[in-house]
Amino acid sequence: MTSRHAPGRDRASSDRLRPEGLSLHRRRRLAWLALGASLLAGVLVLFALWQWEFARSEREARQHAATRLHFYASTLNAELSRFQWLPAMLARQPRVRAAFDDTADVAESGNRLDWHLQRVARESGAAAIFLTDASGVTLAASNFDESDSFVGHRYAYRPYFLDAMAGGRGEFFAVGNTTGRPGYFVSAPVSGADGQPLGVLVVKVSLEALEDTWRQAGETVLLADANRVVLLASRRSWKYRTLEPLAPAALDDIRAQQQFRGAPLSPLARSLEDGSLVLGAGEASSRSSTSVGQRYLDESLFSGPLAWQLHFLMPLRPLYIQARNTMLAGLAVLLGLGMLALWMRERQARLRLIRREAVVMREINERLEERVAERSRELEATRDELVQAGKLAALGTMAAGIAHELNQPLVGIRTYAASGGKLLARGVSQATTRPELLPRAAEAASGNFTRIAALAERLGDMIRQLRVFVRPASQQPPAPLALVPRIEYALELLDERCELLGLVIERQGLMPEVRVIGEQARLEQLLTNLIRNAVDALEGQQRDGTLGGRARIRLSWQAWPEVAWLEGRPGGCLRIEDNGPGIDPALRATLFDPFTTTREVGDGMGMGLFLSYGMARDLGGVLRLSDDAPPGALGGANFELWLCTPPDDAGSPTPTRLTPEAPDHE
Repeated sequence: MTSRHAPGRDRASSDRLRPEGLSLHRRRRLAWLALGASLLAGVLVLFALWQWEFARSEREARQHAATRLHFYASTLNAELSRFQWLPAMLARQPRVRAAFDDTADVAESGNRLDWHLQRVARESGAAAIFLTDASGVTLAASNFDESDSFVGHRYAYRPYFLDAMAGGRGEFFAVGNTTGRPGYFVSAPVSGADGQPLGVLVVKVSLEALEDTWRQAGETVLLADANRVVLLASRRSWKYRTLEPLAPAALDDIRAQQQFRGAPLSPLARSLEDGSLVLGAGEASSRSSTSVGQRYLDESLFSGPLAWQLHFLMPLRPLYIQARNTMLAGLAVLLGLGMLALWMRERQARLRLIRREAVVMREINERLEERVAERSRELEATRDELVQAGKLAALGTMAAGIAHELNQPLVGIRTYAASGGKLLARGVSQATTRPELLPRAAEAASGNFTRIAALAERLGDMIRQLRVFVRPASQQPPAPLALVPRIEYALELLDERCELLGLVIERQGLMPEVRVIGEQARLEQLLTNLIRNAVDALEGQQRDGTLGGRARIRLSWQAWPEVAWLEGRPGGCLRIEDNGPGIDPALRATLFDPFTTTREVGDGMGMGLFLSYGMARDLGGVLRLSDDAPPGALGGANFELWLCTPPDDAGSPTPTRLTPEAPDHE
């Protein structure tokens, strides 16, 4: 039975799940198709963006190149036109024609002509001027007095000579076979009386100044002749190289005319179909250059009288980089949009999940409300107990503070009462034998009783001032007080313990005229607490036998005209140091908190420093534990009590503004 009906149930289950499975499969396939279409669209957009940016950059580069080309072409034409008229003018001068006069003294005439040509070359700016006869031999030259003089050399193979002898004007660019320096040669015939040419007058113009101008401008410029041989270039290594392969006939003409003085005329560039040039390809000498194999955008312009072509080259690499950066920026935008779309899709999914969870949370909240109501009833039952416990805790803290405040004056009263009783007893016992000692004993006892009365009055003041623990400041106005008597009072209260301990009190800078601003009772209580803490630490170390040498406490005072944490008012620092065990670093963070103590259980409640810190704040000062030990420190605890001083007492051995670190406790 079971085996027979189980397949039917399986088929029914699969029939119910198949539409949902098909829907899930269809959604996944649509999601992949959408992702693929988005990626394809993104690639097409990035490609179009790259093409647009590159075309825009290329258009701007060509406009810039055209502007610069016209400028360089105008400077080249201006430089060449300066000397177009000079050969013909010199050829018509009588002194030049006299060089061909058979009746004149040839040596004297030639010498005078040399000096004349030299002067004209210097004044016109020409590189050289020389005169040849009908056979091409130089008769006179402006560089006659130089080692590479043209005089005596034959230049009948030069086109500028041949063109001039044919009756026209000759122009030619070549590297000088005599000097090795390139130049632009322009010539004119020297005609006789019958109009026949007797010789040729040639002016050589140096164009190296133009190259220097191009080089200083930092732009890539070159000048090529009709054979596409580079004549001038902003880079010297490109000169006398070809922009395209030379035809054999053109190469033969160049060799016959000795135009480039045997230069190899190796290829410099390779033209691509888009009109750009690849410079430096195939030359080992150029591989050290940074431009080897680089593509350049070539803008050219015909200039000069010999079908010269001026080229302005711009590297395509910056254009590609700019297009790439634009494409990367577009990619970043697309990625941002994609991330935004994913975030929105995820947000919608989260919202659906939140709505789904809201139903569940509603049910959970209903159950929680029942539990909360039950817990609320329990809390209402225990609330009064907690309030009462808080009141008791506050009462305990206040009681501990009151006990601590009243304990020290009571100890003083007990000490003075015991001492007075002993003095009276001693005076009575000695009255029969030594009557003269009775007044002295009575006077000493009277002093003790006077002190007891003062301490009782102080207890009354303390009780009246108990509201200081709920209000941060006292109603009594602060007044200047002498600091030394307040310290002496605190030491007098602890005199009996100090004698038993054998304590040595060291004082530094505590002059009688030192005054601070505060309240007498509060300041004396504060000083008593701090000195008592030091005595407690030394007594404990003496009991343990770990005190090396005598017990010592050092009280030192130093004033400053301005103290930053006293709001820029004048103040001073009272250091209270001892040679006890010091403060455990683990207690520094909670040292001024209530109930923090290092003493044995039952020997103290840890309220002294807590109350002292509050009293220092009420006095307008700061109590802190020093972080660094000054030179000659005793090695134990080092407390700093910063107090304000009257303005007329602001004199200090250190006349600078003090900006110490923040106090350890707030």
